[in-house]
Amino acid sequence: MTPGERIKKLRRSLGMTQEDLGKVIGVQKAAVQKYEKGTVKNIKRENLIKLAKALGTTPEYILGWDMPNNVHPYNEELIEIPVIARVSAGMGCYADSTSSAIDYELVQRSSITDGEDYVYLIVKGDSMYPIFIEGDLVLVRCQSSVDSGSYAVVTIDGEDGVIKKIVYGPDFIELHSINPMYPVRRFDGEDVLKVRVFGLVKEIKRKFR
Repeated sequence: MTPGERIKKLRRSLGMTQEDLGKVIGVQKAAVQKYEKGTVKNIKRENLIKLAKALGTTPEYILGWDMPNNVHPYNEELIEIPVIARVSAGMGCYADSTSSAIDYELVQRSSITDGEDYVYLIVKGDSMYPIFIEGDLVLVRCQSSVDSGSYAVVTIDGEDGVIKKIVYGPDFIELHSINPMYPVRRFDGEDVLKVRVFGLVKEIKRKFR
């Protein structure tokens, strides 16, 4: 079912005409007709929110998205993902992003997987230079494990989260920096429990100021 078909179905179930719906959300009947026919490819965010409220549903339902808990639809192609400055030890992705979001960043809908939580994390320090530069935004898919050799955000023994290349051995975990000035951190035996994976680094976004 397309977004237009969902709008039409909900409107009819409420006994509303296209003109009625248009008055509620502050647009002309012709605009509602275009929404329902699908000729408007990107419904404006404010109108999408008004539509959802008027029809007693959510923007996610209208767009047909199985949305992660902590992101918000912007239009049919873009979503807003929370930007956080730090990953708190002992907290999960949802808790971090809802309690410490400092901004939101737009990302293409096609860049994320339905049902998964995501955050943007601001890179701090130079241990991962030159691939990750301080101030970069990294898109992180929240998950508790990653494949060996992946770039991941991890917390170490109660410290705040850091980005590292994670390498697994039979009974050890190594955290590798890219900058050769920073030595490999190795955790053997029971010490591997000190390392907790927060999420997998998916993309880097760099803004020139």
